[in-house]
Amino acid sequence: MIISSHIFYIMITGIFVISIFSIADNDFLLTSTVFAAETIPDDKGVIMVKYPSHQHSVYNPLILAGEGLNYYTNYNNTGNIKSKEYFINTANWLVNNAKHNEGGYSLWANEFTWPWYNELTPPYYSAYTQAMGIDVLARAYALTNNQTYLDEANKAFLALLINYDYGGVTTIEDNNGDLLFFHELAKPGFQKTYILNGQTGALLHIWEYYKITHNPAAKLVFDKGINYLKQNLWKYDTGTWSRYDLKPIGQTDNLASMDYQKIHIDHLKKLYDITGEPILKEYSDKFNKYCNCV
Repeated sequence: MIISSHIFYIMITGIFVISIFSIADNDFLLTSTVFAAETIPDDKGVIMVKYPSHQHSVYNPLILAGEGLNYYTNYNNTGNIKSKEYFINTANWLVNNAKHNEGGYSLWANEFTWPWYNELTPPYYSAYTQAMGIDVLARAYALTNNQTYLDEANKAFLALLINYDYGGVTTIEDNNGDLLFFHELAKPGFQKTYILNGQTGALLHIWEYYKITHNPAAKLVFDKGINYLKQNLWKYDTGTWSRYDLKPIGQTDNLASMDYQKIHIDHLKKLYDITGEPILKEYSDKFNKYCNCV
């Protein structure tokens, strides 16, 4: 079945579900994205980014959400009140800066020109950002019992059901709707890049979100994203290294840097620990064998 609608409705026991993940070690949440840029907190502790190609600092929702989770981890580990304050401030930023759409879903927009991939111009979106953002908001709800955070997480989760070509962040990669890819960079008309750590990182955050909310739709989305990896991980294997994405730069592969090679290994190992799917461990081990770096 090819789903042509811009919204992917997920059927569970005969009902259309459009509704809406805590681990002790959050290292993968904090090192999932590597940038040649400087991070700077604003006066509320919300992280901004200074890219070499920009004249001023900008809010990158993906980076600030990741640093928000860093605050959360520090508060949980140490009881540091300032870390809790900055975590809540980050959650509030996500609430206040969500772009709401008529379909009942919300997106966090990147409002700055992307320094790579031929300088993608704003606004553009990211499934990785959506997944990390709903993780932050679900944790903020669990910490404060403030319903606003859960409501906003609900709306942001729905963006993972919206087709890339209609302004969403996800594509169905088979005729039956069983394989989903979550795009780290998404804008209608922009060539899809199929960034591997964007898929694996989004899945890890969706799982954390599911663990908090117990939303069956999140579990279905997670399973369909795992299905994509099971069928397509071979495409990211050169035989000597992993590919960063499936978009060639010129006539050459865009190979993962050493940092991203480690991320691929780490993410796949964690996803194997969650699912028990042997192919995830197979590729984690294979990518590690290429560099012996983990």
